[in-house]
Amino acid sequence: MSIHLIRSFAPGLFGGIFLAAMATAAPINTDTALPVHEGEVLWREQVRFMKAQDSSRDLEVFAVPSVLVYGVTEKLALIGMVPWLDKKLTMAGVERGDDGFGDSTLLGRYQVFQLDRPGETFRAQILGGLKFPTGRDDARDSLGRLPQPLQLGSGSYDPVVAGVFSWQRLQWQADFDLGYKFNTRANGFRFGDTFTHNAAFQYRLSPRTLPDAGVPAFVYGVLELNGIWAQRDEQNGDKVGDSGGYTLFVSPGLQYVTQRWVAEISVQVPLIQELNGGQLKTDYILSAGFRVQL
Repeated sequence: MSIHLIRSFAPGLFGGIFLAAMATAAPINTDTALPVHEGEVLWREQVRFMKAQDSSRDLEVFAVPSVLVYGVTEKLALIGMVPWLDKKLTMAGVERGDDGFGDSTLLGRYQVFQLDRPGETFRAQILGGLKFPTGRDDARDSLGRLPQPLQLGSGSYDPVVAGVFSWQRLQWQADFDLGYKFNTRANGFRFGDTFTHNAAFQYRLSPRTLPDAGVPAFVYGVLELNGIWAQRDEQNGDKVGDSGGYTLFVSPGLQYVTQRWVAEISVQVPLIQELNGGQLKTDYILSAGFRVQL
């Protein structure tokens, strides 16, 4: 069963949950360093579906991550994320899996660099936080305890750190992030640490020229590269052979952006999948969602 595959379901460490001010572009699967204003609350909902199959196994995963972002100051923001998950593995006519709320994450991000010029801005952020074991990690079925990758939660407290850089101009925007997640042990099992790297480019398709007055709605085209590297997992102190490796996705998407809300859709297709052992490889990941300034 593919341990790494389920984890690579969200190629970005935080899945692009950091929202910029409305009426601007923001990547879908990559994080952005654009600011959240002091006292501002932003809400994001997204539906993600992953499909992987071979001649004997079929894996489907639905995820609905709910995200709230609060601007404490102009430089500091707090982010909370709670996902709803549905994991289903079918093998030899037997279906196993579970659904419900997964592990939650609480993060803080701080702006460390800002440079503004006419028609463009450069921003850099550092981030840190902790994943909490709020998802069920002891589910059972008629065959016994579910394998750890099919559980809704890991049972462990896992620190995360990241850095994000954004360069925005009137017509386009580029975002880059690097992140690392330190996975700890629970239930005799430890997922391998993960390192993510992401790059995104957003280009305004419509309107091609800005009006003299007012703020219209915009359509942006988005193109991203989302990569995740994972160490091998450990079971009772032994390395798990069918785990760990590297996956790189190419992720085109579209966004409709207004002053207070954004609608978006994206598809992720693997360019590289160098996985250890006999793991299932991702066929594709689909995502659609919205962002609202409350």
